[in-house]
Order: sequence, then structure tokens, then C-alpha cells
Amino acid sequence: MGSSLSLIASVAILRSSINDFVPQEMQSFLQELASRFTSELTMVISDSHEESKNHLFHALMMYLGSNAFSTSSVPRRITVGKNENIKALAYGLDRNCKIVDTFLGADMKWSYCSEFNSALQYEMKWYELRFHKRHASMVRNKYLPYIIEMAKVIKDQNRVVKFHTTRGGRDGWNFKGINLDHPMTFDTLAMDGNLKQKVIEDLDRFVKGKNYYRKIGKVWKRGYLLYGPPGTGKSSLIAAMANHLNFDIYSLNLSAVSSDSSLESLLLHMSNRSILVVEDIDCSVELQNRQAGDRPSDHDKTPRKPQEKFVTLSGLLNAIDGLLSCCGDERVIVFTTNYKDRIDPALLRAGRMDLHINLSYCTFSTFKQLAETYLDICNHDLFPRIEKLISEVQVSPAEVAGELMKIRNPKSSLEGLCGFLECKREAAKSSAPPTSVPESLEDAPGGV
Repeated sequence: MGSSLSLIASVAILRSSINDFVPQEMQSFLQELASRFTSELTMVISDSHEESKNHLFHALMMYLGSNAFSTSSVPRRITVGKNENIKALAYGLDRNCKIVDTFLGADMKWSYCSEFNSALQYEMKWYELRFHKRHASMVRNKYLPYIIEMAKVIKDQNRVVKFHTTRGGRDGWNFKGINLDHPMTFDTLAMDGNLKQKVIEDLDRFVKGKNYYRKIGKVWKRGYLLYGPPGTGKSSLIAAMANHLNFDIYSLNLSAVSSDSSLESLLLHMSNRSILVVEDIDCSVELQNRQAGDRPSDHDKTPRKPQEKFVTLSGLLNAIDGLLSCCGDERVIVFTTNYKDRIDPALLRAGRMDLHINLSYCTFSTFKQLAETYLDICNHDLFPRIEKLISEVQVSPAEVAGELMKIRNPKSSLEGLCGFLECKREAAKSSAPPTSVPESLEDAPGGV
């Protein structure tokens, strides 16, 4: 043991002596000479590049940290931390630690280094990658791009979904947004028939379509129109979409935006991988259907001052589908309305609202999903009676859910729902109910 410590001390003294007495130029020459007799190359990735942030360095922090426990050579020291913007713990390499990553059968030997520069009062940080010379082309063309891509995936999966509004300032988003901890997912969302699966497939196809959109020359965005009576799940569907995609939500109140130029500024300051939501678009500003001959006074009773500015239809069209729309990637736009026929057709065409999703009154299929979620039952003797009542009355899924929440006992809860539906049926007999349209998904009409 004593001899080992003596050897280590001797090596340390020798190294210090070399640094003190051998000129830096000679050290560099000797290192270069030695490199000619080795089969390995060393690549250095510092935390800054050309006086700006090195994105590859920060991608490495995420990539190597996520692989810290999955490689054959677990580092001796690992850093760990968490902040409010990520869901799970984040891991990383501590100073002077090493890790071996295997890519396409080749060993990639990483080490993390740092050194404090007392003159600049700055800590320099960098990664060193060592690999066999024959893998140089593969590292440059495949491995490093793979690290950047995987780091993006890791970051997107671990980020906390944020909710932004314009209420923090008339013409700007609130500064940081708030964490969106909405529990609604597609697993708990009650939607009729195959509509839910079709929406999920459409969203997944969009997220994976970056190269396809570039190939066909279109901006990487997707528009959805959600329409139907109140209480049919439009807001719940938006929350499920955000949780499924892990996208931030930007809730835009058009009546709080003072002009078309302010609207453009808001959209320019949205992040990528986000959902722009405009709820009740038919009554937020004067965007009524010109073909139907609507006047602002028909639906919007809000008085305006003579000199007051506001968003125009042409300004909104240009913002979501003009040249401005290319200033951002992977964005979803969602409009909601209770009255689709009040919206100008120019807003509804493909390229603006690509998919029209009709969320209608509760069907028996929707009720069964609600019963399974709220009461943990898939069948009951009262189901046939409820099926008959639902076919006779128009009731929203929100109303049904409200009744099921009142009592946890399945039998008592279903009996209460039957009584509620029977009361609605009796009340509806005195007046003719509006025509019920089943839930559906429609592609937007062609351009106009």
C-alpha cells in the first residue's frame, strides 16, 4: 500500500515538473508526435463556440446524462438535479468522469472536463470524445447528428407543459407561463366511436411529418376546428392534445389584442412545439361569416369606442396562414365555436383549419366511457334504460359527468342519472329540440 502511494506521488511530482520546466511549445510538439503513433482521434466540444452558446455541448449534457445508468461503464460520480421546468430528475457527468457509449458497434469514450480560469474569472467546461480513426466519418455524419436528435427527444419528453395567456399584458404573453397540470388525457377523455383514435392518429402523423412538410413545401403546422354545443368536451380535448403532444398552450383572447400588428407580435413570440388556442372565435371579435350576411351587432353586443382598434379578419388570416406562419415549426392551431355557420369560410379552408371535429351531444357510447371512468363499471342492469333515455333527449357529456360525480355508489348514481334524463325528456316535450348531429371528423374544404 505504501509503495503504491509513493508511486502515485512520484508521478504527480513528475507531471508538475514537466509543466513547470518544459515549454508549452515543446509539450504541444510531443503530444502531436505521440498522436501519430496512436489509432485514436480526440474531439473536443466546449461549452461555447465562436463566442456563443454551443448547442452540441448542451445536447451532450442531456444525452450522456440520460445514458449514465444504461451503459456498461457507469461513471464513478454523477450529478443529479431538478427544476420546475422538467418532469423527472436530470442526470449528468461530474468533473473528470468518463463514460463509454456504444454506437453502431463502435465504442465512443467520453470524458467531462472543467477548469477555472482565474484571469477571466470563468469556468471553462468541455467534453472530450475519443474513438478509433476508422470511425471518423461515421462520427461526423451519423453519431453527432444522432446525439442532437436524441437530445431534442429527451428534452421534449421531460419538459413541463406551460400555459400562457395574454392577460399579463395587453399585447404580450405572460412572462413565464404557468405549469399546466391538467389531468385530462386521451385515456380519460370520453369521445364517441372511432373519433378519438382518428384524432390521435392525425396528431401523431403531424408530429412525425417534418420531412414530409418540407418535401411538399408547406409550413409545419396543423389547424383544428372544434365545434358543437356547450359542454361537449372542446376544452377537455385541447388539454388531452397538449398532454399527448407535450406541447405548451397559448390561449389567445382576441378581444384583448389591440391591432393586427400586435397579433403578429404575439405569434412571433410563441415557442415551437406549441398549441395556439382561440376559444369561441365566432364571438371574440368581429369575424362573422361574410357570406351569411352577418353584421357585428348580430352576435357581438360589446360596444366599441369610435377610435378603438381591434383585430380584423384579414389580419387573422395573414397571421395564421401568411408569410408570418413560417416563423415557427411544429405548431398546432385550435379554434373552438358553438356555431360553425357563423365563421367566415375563409377561416375554415384547408391550410387554416385542416380538420373539423364535431363534438355533439352525449351518445350511449360516450356514456359507457364516462361510466367506466367515474364509476369503474363496464355494464349494469340500468344501462338499457339509460341507452333509451339518451336516444330521446339531448344531454351534453358534461351534464352526464356531473350527475355521475354526485354519488360514488354505481346503482344510486345511475338511478340519479335516469331521473335527471327523465326530467329533461319531460321538459323537452313542450318545445321541439334542435336536430342532433353525431360526432364526426371532417377534412377542411379546399382553398378559396
